[in-house]
Amino acid sequence: MQPEALDIIKAGQIIYIEDAKGNSWPFGINNVLNRELVACQALGKKSISIQPDAENTLTMILPQEHGAYLVKAEVVELDNERTRLTLRPSEEVSFMQRRQYFRVSKPSALALYQIISTNEQVPDSIPIEGLVWDLSGNGIGMMIRATRTPYTGSEIRLSITLPGDSQMELLGEITRVVPKSIIKNEYLLGICFTKIREADRDKIIKFVIQEQVSHKNMKKK
Repeated sequence: MQPEALDIIKAGQIIYIEDAKGNSWPFGINNVLNRELVACQALGKKSISIQPDAENTLTMILPQEHGAYLVKAEVVELDNERTRLTLRPSEEVSFMQRRQYFRVSKPSALALYQIISTNEQVPDSIPIEGLVWDLSGNGIGMMIRATRTPYTGSEIRLSITLPGDSQMELLGEITRVVPKSIIKNEYLLGICFTKIREADRDKIIKFVIQEQVSHKNMKKK
């Protein structure tokens, strides 16, 4: 049984608000008024440009331990300059499990990789582009074409570029190698991030959330 929205929305929570264009921002909930209205403030932003849909609603995204609740909410008051929102949550609540929600398959992201330390082979001399297979805040799956077999345990340097954002530089460890085509020398790598700025991890999680919500909305149409 799905809980009611105001049973899971609490003052002090950090949530995400997604608008009609698929953009999302982190918000802190300041207050819940009379179990009807939710007052919240954008985090780390001096101004925002939120666009409600034709029905004057936005989507509240409430991360949980095992996933995230999505709640449609009517806009009661919107102050983009002061980055404040007052919302009236609806009874339309859905839940996405963590394995669906915090990892996105075949995202529109670019990645360069460079294997920099391994006991099995000579490190790559220059970064090489790989096909991003899936992405999360903790790691990345990449399809690569390599003349030499990659090995688990190798350290790998990554440059990841999200749509409309700058390049992120981070380190990872290859934890899985799956041969996909011996003839084409293609391998699917599972990579766990070992060194990443928390600001970059937040960017990736925000991007994944936007992609998942966008895919969910497309399936409804």
